[in-house]
Amino acid sequence: MAAEPRSGDELARVLMRKAGGDEIVLVRLIEDDDVPDDVLGFHAQQAVEKMIKAVLASNDISYERTHNITYLLTLLDSSKIPRPEQADRLPDLTPWAAGFRYSDLPEPTLNRGETLSLIEGTKICAAEQIG
Repeated sequence: MAAEPRSGDELARVLMRKAGGDEIVLVRLIEDDDVPDDVLGFHAQQAVEKMIKAVLASNDISYERTHNITYLLTLLDSSKIPRPEQADRLPDLTPWAAGFRYSDLPEPTLNRGETLSLIEGTKICAAEQIG
């Protein structure tokens, strides 16, 4: 099987579409108190990760396979690409990708309203960068 391309407009479109799927899950379930925070946090992290990767791909910037949002934001910075407005809060989503998902340890409570705001701000920024 051929390796997945790591840059280009086509990959950016795929990543934005996939991020949209994570966002839809999040939006539809965010008000349901029966849905655990780790499920919502996972989809929030995935949406943001994919949106940032889409911006990187559209600018032909290679990145490693990672869930680390801080690393992805560093790539934006080093390439002089504007960050989302609330970028300083985005790394808080990184542990939801795997750490909180596979742990029996007490986890922080996800601020659901703020999480939606982070997703929306990241989506707007990504759309502006991708065009």
